[in-house]
Amino acid sequence: MRLAKKLCMLSLVVFLTGCWDSVEINNRSVILEFAIDKNMDKVDEDASLDMQSVYNITYSIPDMAQLSGLDSLAEDMKTNIMVQAPTIATSVDDLETRTRNTVTFSHVKVILLGEDLLKDAKLLEESIDAITRGRVIARNVPLLAVKGKAEDAQNIQNSQQPILGLYIMNYFNNRERPKAYFKPQLLGNFIRDMQDTGVATMPIFHLPETIEEDSDTTYPVTEYEISGGAIIKNYELVDYVDKEVVRGQLLIDGDSKNSPVVIEYKDRPLTYILQRQNSKIKFNDGPEGVFCIIEIETVGDIAEYVSTSHESLFTIETIEEVKNLVADEVAKQVFWAIDRAKDMNVDFLKIGQEMYRKYPDLWERYEENWEVDGFRNMPITVQITTNIENTGIIQ
Repeated sequence: MRLAKKLCMLSLVVFLTGCWDSVEINNRSVILEFAIDKNMDKVDEDASLDMQSVYNITYSIPDMAQLSGLDSLAEDMKTNIMVQAPTIATSVDDLETRTRNTVTFSHVKVILLGEDLLKDAKLLEESIDAITRGRVIARNVPLLAVKGKAEDAQNIQNSQQPILGLYIMNYFNNRERPKAYFKPQLLGNFIRDMQDTGVATMPIFHLPETIEEDSDTTYPVTEYEISGGAIIKNYELVDYVDKEVVRGQLLIDGDSKNSPVVIEYKDRPLTYILQRQNSKIKFNDGPEGVFCIIEIETVGDIAEYVSTSHESLFTIETIEEVKNLVADEVAKQVFWAIDRAKDMNVDFLKIGQEMYRKYPDLWERYEENWEVDGFRNMPITVQITTNIENTGIIQ
């Protein structure tokens, strides 16, 4: 009886192995990244809808043989194919006619969205719907906003990793990387944000600029840079914010980590590494009205400071001075985000969402006018508690 069970289990292993559709990876055109741009050329309005080129979509197909071998950092590792099409689905159909292998989207690592597309609410919503409708592309694929044409991002010749999709995969999966310059945005989370609040932040992929070394020589910048954020409201780009604003946003979210905070202490720079933190958003209804309190607690180390003083920096008094200075600097970074959000009158800090979830009675009073002037006029105070685990002082 036992022998029969073992033979049955062994036979199951044979049936469960292999590719589900019997197509080898070398016989597939694996799409690791693609860029969606709005076609800004004049469209022939007299032509039928299926003949109008609404999108410029650039698909990047890597050479799998080189990618899996010793030449994984070689040049000409990929082929970029730009397709003009009226819909996302028809672009894939067109792509199939221009590749020798079957196209697959099961390994997409990043989706790049061009600036003109982000400014068109109707087209962006249609794009996201088309991408997710077939459920072929995973919901955890990162989205990046490109200041300019998304197609140009795929033409950068990067020496670290020529395949942009693999670069982004490693970049986002690096848990040791400081989380201080951009807020990651995934496809599934973006859809949820649009459904919940209508507001989302998308990290910016900055296109390189040609730098003039002198009057006769120029050379291109080949590094990738991801920082700052594109504020999207109801599928439409509102504005861009820089990395300082995003840092404050991450502090409010409680997501900042391994972030350097530089202060001046006794005429010398002191660097505090914010290792981890948590935050709480509260609301009080006082005599002067409702106000918001953002409580943030940080834990970190003093990473860099050289003292020439004979006084010890390990005393309780001096440590408290440093903690207060760090707290003031963190509060300043938080207010960069608050002031920018109020200036735009867009609650990308999710203050209203927190009120809706934890203070439903209060939200009923503010819901109707929150996007008009409720958020902008809401008083916000910040309370910072700083902890220092390791001083690391060189005396």
